[in-house]
Amino acid sequence: MSLTSDQISELQSQLRSERVRILGNIEALKSEFGVSLSDDSSEHGLETHIGDQGTNTFLRERDLAIEEHEEILLDEIDAALKRIETDSYGTCEISGEPISFERLQALPWARTTLEHATT
Repeated sequence: MSLTSDQISELQSQLRSERVRILGNIEALKSEFGVSLSDDSSEHGLETHIGDQGTNTFLRERDLAIEEHEEILLDEIDAALKRIETDSYGTCEISGEPISFERLQALPWARTTLEHATT
C-alpha cells in the first residue's frame, strides 16, 4: 500500500522537526567544546587532579561520539527528505516493496521494510 499525500506530509513534518532538534544538539555539543583543555583542567589557577583530567577526557570523547552519531542521523534525515522530493520515499531499497506507514512513523528515515532491516 502506497503512502497518501497526507501521510507523506506528516512524515515530512516529522523529519523536519527532528532535523531542527538534531541541529540544536550538534550546536550545543560544539559550543561545549569551546572550552579549551587547559581551561578545563585548571581551577582557580591550581592544577586539577589527574583523575579529574581523565574524567574530562572521557566526557569529551563521549560528546564527540554523540556528535558523530547525530551527524550520521542528520545525513539519514536529509536523504529521506531528498527521497520525498524524488518520489522514492517509502519504498524499500532492497525489495522495492512499500515500507509500512507505522514503520515510517517510528523511524521516518527508514530505507527498508522491517523484514530487510539490519541490526
